[in-house]
Amino acid sequence: ALAVLAAICGTPAAASDLPAPDLPTKKPAPEIVAPALPSSWRFEITGYGWGTDLSGQAGVGPFPSSPFFINFLKLLEHFEGGLMTAITARNDTFIAGLDVILARVGTGTNFENPESALYGAHANLTLTLGIATAFGGVRIPVGPPNLELYGTLGARGVHIHTALDLSFPVTGFAPHFGLTKNWADPVAGLAAHYAINDKWFVNFLADMGGLDNSATGQVLGS
Repeated sequence: ALAVLAAICGTPAAASDLPAPDLPTKKPAPEIVAPALPSSWRFEITGYGWGTDLSGQAGVGPFPSSPFFINFLKLLEHFEGGLMTAITARNDTFIAGLDVILARVGTGTNFENPESALYGAHANLTLTLGIATAFGGVRIPVGPPNLELYGTLGARGVHIHTALDLSFPVTGFAPHFGLTKNWADPVAGLAAHYAINDKWFVNFLADMGGLDNSATGQVLGS
């Protein structure tokens, strides 16, 4: 009986010496990182060639002016350099673009008509042209899913500089004439992007605008 009593009384003491069981620890929840979504903006840079005819009135100082017309093939013979580039950025809602045209043509000639007031003189003529069009727009939700149509507003700036250098070998007289014109016109129009498949697409751009003393417009398909 004493042994049983001793065993009963000793059981709590023995149990208190046992190591505490390992309790499961709560691990922190893993951090969920959302995948980076690709940007919805798409960018296009296009280089192209631009051909034009040229017409107007030409004159020197107080001398009478004369009308002229020069077609593109003739202008190409006197082409001295140029840059034509279009940059467009768009997403499912907005579009923005910049179109730049820079060109320079030049020529030289000798006046060999004895009846001309410039007889015996040599002339160098250069024409520098710059046209920059900036626009922005909002998508118009019409048409099939592969058609993106935007209404656009913007402005077109024009810079024209004409320079004429004369030289008279006998007298050494070498006058210079220069004329610069700069102006800008507001424009409004439409821009469209039609995806044929993953590789082929068609772009279309048209606008018109102007002020009281000028008008401008363009249509571009690519």
